[in-house]
Amino acid sequence: MSVSDDQVRLNILELLHKHLRDHPNGSGVDRAIIQDALKISEKQMDLNTSYLEDKTLVTLFRTTSSQWTFAKITAEGIDVIENKERYVDKFPFTQTSTSQMNEGSQESDFQEPVQSQVSFTQQVTDAFTQAYDQVRATKLSTDNKGKIEKQLKALEKELLKTKKADLNTIQKSWEWLKKNASSLSPAIAQVVLEGIKIALDLP
Repeated sequence: MSVSDDQVRLNILELLHKHLRDHPNGSGVDRAIIQDALKISEKQMDLNTSYLEDKTLVTLFRTTSSQWTFAKITAEGIDVIENKERYVDKFPFTQTSTSQMNEGSQESDFQEPVQSQVSFTQQVTDAFTQAYDQVRATKLSTDNKGKIEKQLKALEKELLKTKKADLNTIQKSWEWLKKNASSLSPAIAQVVLEGIKIALDLP
């Protein structure tokens, strides 16, 4: 099912607003997390984050490449989300109803929480066991293996906190591992993204 650009713009702002409220000192939200949480194409995400940046509603942080890596809501973006009716003329997309991200009955939010948490904990344990095995099987120096295992342990520990996890710690460890141990990324990518969604309290 395709999502309109107006809906995507509102969804992105809502997600970034929620993240800022939960993590006031955070560095923003990783592009992969935004795309995964909103279930949209990379092209549609980039088109609409660029639009929001042009309108000074979000700040996009770029590395040496032109592709942005993190997005963060601005003060004006916060005003728009918290006072949508005042900005309808300037930003028509604020008329769009908030996405399925925040919809659904409260009852469904509380169905089988223990089971889902247990299964996620097991997923984390399994994924990291596989990652540790991969590190030990490599021909890296003992020093490098130690550094990688240290980052893996920090990331695993934070993910296992589920909703109490610190998003900045997760993102910093994840960025370090993607840069310095890219071969491990596929093994733990899914649980990292799932853990971030849990920390953000997204469905």
